[in-house]
Order: sequence, then structure tokens, then C-alpha cells
Amino acid sequence: MKNSGIVLVLWAVSGCVTPERSLAPFTLVVLPDTQEYVDQRTKRAKERLAAGEDRTTFFHDQTSWIRDSASRLNTKFVVHEGDITQTDDSGEWTRAQSAMSVLDGVVPYCLCLGNHDMGCSQNAAGGWDSAKTRDSMFDEYFPLAKFASEPWFGGSHDSTLTNAYYFFSAASMDFLILSLEFKPRDEVLEWANAVLTKHPDRRSIVLTHAYLRSEKDGSVRIDGNGYDVAGNHGEMMWRKLVSQHDNLFLVLCGHVGGEGRRVSEGAHGNLVHEVLCDYQGLENGGNGWLRYMTFHPRENKIEVFTYSPSLDEFNEQPSSRFSLEYQMLGVAKEKGE
Repeated sequence: MKNSGIVLVLWAVSGCVTPERSLAPFTLVVLPDTQEYVDQRTKRAKERLAAGEDRTTFFHDQTSWIRDSASRLNTKFVVHEGDITQTDDSGEWTRAQSAMSVLDGVVPYCLCLGNHDMGCSQNAAGGWDSAKTRDSMFDEYFPLAKFASEPWFGGSHDSTLTNAYYFFSAASMDFLILSLEFKPRDEVLEWANAVLTKHPDRRSIVLTHAYLRSEKDGSVRIDGNGYDVAGNHGEMMWRKLVSQHDNLFLVLCGHVGGEGRRVSEGAHGNLVHEVLCDYQGLENGGNGWLRYMTFHPRENKIEVFTYSPSLDEFNEQPSSRFSLEYQMLGVAKEKGE
């Protein structure tokens, strides 16, 4: 008994976790399009601001809730699905930077660029066009240098975070998040393929802005180009990248207003969950709705919740509250968290 006690003490001191602890549920939080919360330049935004209505509070409500619930939910990572801003404006980026910085030092996070985060210009009608070019102020407010020294940062396609990958581990499993630009170019997909090939033992997630259509349109992958920037739409991404890797199990996207999901079989027989959420068309530009996905290794299940910290409400509709089947127990490698 005495020797057993010594062994238990050494086990605890070594930083190891018990099998029970190693299979604890953990959470991935998803922030959909926040463009309406930070908008300052469109006509409707100017009218709202003149009337004293500032929607930035919804963005801050989201990130403050993520921070405050991180321990309770065992949150391992936060992803932003793009359209961080409305018109790629310095004031809008400053607002986004302020909201996201609430997470600094608390939980790792990454962002992908949407069409509204690049190449924006005012048109003859007084409105704003997006993705005319790939020019963006993103790098000024979310520079590579801020993330490059983090242990969870994997690498990037170039000297920016526009296309980058990130790591996290939970429940004896190692994960990789691959964040890709809006309509990723062929050279970016070639790089992404190389990243996934280099890390075959990591369970992988693709984060990109535009990939899937909403449930009302059948949750089919986007199959048209649109916008001036050249690149690959959702169906092309599936063929050239997503379907080609047996370690890839999830795609997360925004862009199209509403919700949608599908499950597709990859070239190696693996199942890939493709999930869309975007609430910018709802009241107050989204009312603070976000998604969080809790992984339950013992049940081989991912529970998906749609929640608004601003309203303190869950959306229980079938398109908003559901579970995804995903094999974890039995194939996870025994490596501590």
C-alpha cells in the first residue's frame, strides 16, 4: 500500500492524467460572420451610429462569454469563419481586434478572411463591393508575429495569417485546424494538401469562409465563382483538397446567411462533416448567436449548440441543435492532453 501511494504521487507530479480525465469532453467554439457588429461605413451603419446604436457590444458579449466559459466547457480552440469586417476599414478592424483580444492568453484562436475583409470599394450607387482584389488590412491588426511564437501555431503559406494552420490536443487526440482564404487559389490548395500530408496522424479541420449553401438551398457546396478574385469555390475545394485526406473530418464555413450541414464520403472512405452557420441577416446583425461544438470521446459524438450570450438563449431548432457522429474512442492514441 505504501509503495502504491508513492506511485500515485509520482503519477500526479509527472503531469500525467488518468484515463478518465484523458477522455473528458472538450469544446471548439465557432464565431460566424461579425461584419454587422463592427460596420461603420455603410449608409445603414452611419444611420445607426448617429442614432446612438452601436452593435459592437454583441461581438464583445461573444468573446467575453467564450473567455468566462472556457474552463467550464474545456474550450480548446476558437475559430472565426470570416467576414470579420464589413468593408475592410481601419475602424472596423480596430473594433474586431478589441473584441478578439479578450481571448488573448485564455484560449487559442484563429480567423479566416471573408470577401468583406478584402478588396472593398464604394460603387457608383453608393454601396460597397467586396473581394475586388485580395488587398486587406487584416495583417496590420492580426499580424503573424503575434501568433508565430505560440506553441499551438503550426505555420503559414507566406508571411501572413491569411493561410495558416494551428494545433490543439484533447482527450489523447491531436488535431490540426487549417485556415484558408476566401476562394483559395490553386497554389494555396497545393500548400494545404502538403500540410495535411505532412501531418497524417492529426485529425484535421478546414476553416474557410465560403464553402456550403444553406439548408433552404439543400446544403450543397457552392459551385459558382462570383466575385472578382480568382480562386476555388466550395465544390472545387472538395475535389482538390477536402476529399483527398482520410484524416480530415470537418469543414466549417460562413458567408451564406442561415444554417446548413451535410456529410460526404471522402476518397478514402472517411466521412467529412461540412457545417455552415451565418446569422448576419437576423435582428441586430446576428443578436450575438454563435456555435459551440462539444466533443464527447466516450460517445463518439460531437454535440452542436447554437447560443447567444447577449440573449442568454439557446436555439433548439433541428438545424441549430444537433449531434454529429465521429469516431474517437478506440482509435485515439494514448498521448496525454
